[in-house]
Amino acid sequence: MTVGQLPVLTLDPDLDPWDRHEPRETTRRYSQFRTYLDAGRGRTLRKVAETLALHPAYVRAVAAAYRWVERAEAWDRHRDQMHEKVWLEERRRAAENDSKILGAAVGKIADRLRSLRADDLTNSDLIRLLDVVLRQRRALFGDPQTIALTGLDGSPLTVQLAEFAGMSVDQRRQTISGLAADVQRRIAAARGEEDDDPGPD
Repeated sequence: MTVGQLPVLTLDPDLDPWDRHEPRETTRRYSQFRTYLDAGRGRTLRKVAETLALHPAYVRAVAAAYRWVERAEAWDRHRDQMHEKVWLEERRRAAENDSKILGAAVGKIADRLRSLRADDLTNSDLIRLLDVVLRQRRALFGDPQTIALTGLDGSPLTVQLAEFAGMSVDQRRQTISGLAADVQRRIAAARGEEDDDPGPD
């Protein structure tokens, strides 16, 4: 197949599409392609023609014969995939760090609850504490067991906090301890730790 007087380049399957395909693609031809490729996603043949001081019709013929558009699209997809991998790894690291921070915070809360006197915290203190733990747990792990309630009763969190406010001090303490234990179990599971280890004899 030819485009004008130029035969269409056959891409070497052992090379990436955006690499130089020798011997047909000379250094000069590849440099022209790189000018197009390096222009980014806003690249156009007209802009490349202006940059290279070449006639637009000539650039269109060379671009078609050397498959610039197809090769540039392959490059863009490759860059997107690399970016996605980097982003996923960054998110994984951030979640891991957050889980460590949350685990440490929950551990301190659980320790504090063991020695907490009934009149040490006000209702608003306990509600704020529960709010923070619930939001952090949902942010890290999700909460498929939560049933969303809507309507005049308010948001799901408002309903939960209203129920929490109506509990006795002992019930509140048990609820928060349960949340703390649940978060610690989920963190351990996320780290691949066994939760049924009987410990040393």
